[in-house]
Amino acid sequence: MGAWDSIKDFRKYSNQYLAAFTVTLLTLSVIASYGWTSPTLPILLAPDSPLPITPDESSWIVSILVLASIAGPVPTAWSVDKFGRKYTMLFAALPAIIGWVLIGVAQSVEVLYVSRLLSGLSYGMAYSSMPLYLGEIASDPIRGSIGTLLTVMAKAGILIEYSIGPFVDFRTLAWISIAFPSAFFLLFMWMPESPYFLLAKEKNDSAKESLQWLRKRDEVTDELAMMKAAVDRSKQNKGTFRELFTKGNRRSLTIVLGLGALQQLCGSQAVIAYSQQIFEEVQSGLEAHESSIIMAVIQLVTAALSSSVVDRVGRRPLLLISTAGCAIGTFVVGLYFFLQQQGVAVQSVSWIPLVVMMLYIVSYTIGLATVPFAILGELFPSNVKAVAAAMYTMFASAVGFGVAKLYQVISDEIGTYVSFWIFAVCSTFFLVFVFLLVPETKGKSLDQILQEMHSPQKRSLNCGSCCGQKKSVSF
Repeated sequence: MGAWDSIKDFRKYSNQYLAAFTVTLLTLSVIASYGWTSPTLPILLAPDSPLPITPDESSWIVSILVLASIAGPVPTAWSVDKFGRKYTMLFAALPAIIGWVLIGVAQSVEVLYVSRLLSGLSYGMAYSSMPLYLGEIASDPIRGSIGTLLTVMAKAGILIEYSIGPFVDFRTLAWISIAFPSAFFLLFMWMPESPYFLLAKEKNDSAKESLQWLRKRDEVTDELAMMKAAVDRSKQNKGTFRELFTKGNRRSLTIVLGLGALQQLCGSQAVIAYSQQIFEEVQSGLEAHESSIIMAVIQLVTAALSSSVVDRVGRRPLLLISTAGCAIGTFVVGLYFFLQQQGVAVQSVSWIPLVVMMLYIVSYTIGLATVPFAILGELFPSNVKAVAAAMYTMFASAVGFGVAKLYQVISDEIGTYVSFWIFAVCSTFFLVFVFLLVPETKGKSLDQILQEMHSPQKRSLNCGSCCGQKKSVSF
């Protein structure tokens, strides 16, 4: 595809990209609150700390956000179908705004805990509603790249925190960061509601207007009819928690929960939350905050590139490459920390873990950080998407809480190398999981994907494929 063709394609889909960019400002906000700990904890743990805390309190500052995010999907699963995707996400910005205000005025660690709890609620609400909205507004050819904007904006949030945090007071950083959820709220209120939700509420005229704006054309009759048919089929069964465990949905649920666990157990969240402390241990010659900023830049660039290739390369290849890279990267870094703890002279090769960490973050970002959210918006009928997204977020958050809390404990009590080798073993296990179970959905309409997932026969969806052969996997 030439440059002119790319420009024409962007103009064709520009309203969809605008809506996606605007809604993912909320992602930037909630992930910025997670990345906030990397530059802030070393400041709070320092002898001249403006708000002294203990190492145990620092681990709670990290993990409370993840723990609280488990509660976010509970009201979200009800709200997105009752009030709509749009108003649910607008409401999700409010706890984030209050959370930043509390950090800005904090004089005790307890206030920081409350702030992190509110940020966690916003985090959970955002990540259980946004993939749903993005999957429903996107045209088939760009659904993958639209979905990966979640990760592009998330990495932008991390980069902002890593770049500003080491050079300002932690309260000042909070006042700067409050601009992100505020900008989201002011801009997203002008964006359209999902046409799928409007059809489900029998607001056909509003659904048509929404789709016309998103597609930038007046003639949307055929696509609207396909959407209406998909909504009608999904209404045949109630969108309940129990519905997730029917045959077709059970397979989809297994896939997305497995990917949610993999996102956490590959070590990504520990690396993001504790990056500055990890780089201090590496002693590569660069300042720890400099290494963190470099890593964040690489994350953002990689996420931006992956958003342009996910619809060309496909979901499965990116996930397989990503998981294998994480397994190798965490093993090598763990080996370095093991040799360092054993007293082996590793100063001459201290550049190796720095380079490997950068390659690890590239591997994570091209697949695991982006593709699961695209898949989450594709594998479920609209009547259970909200419940599925809520369960995915709660499960991934529960696993993430364990990782965030236990990483510090295991690293302090046994050694950092043990944490990284645990990540390596988990990544290796899930490499097999991805190969055997995760389907390829590239280029398929949502309707086609659902029909294949719910077929009473054994489904052939390129699972475990090799050299063009397809392997059937049934649940």
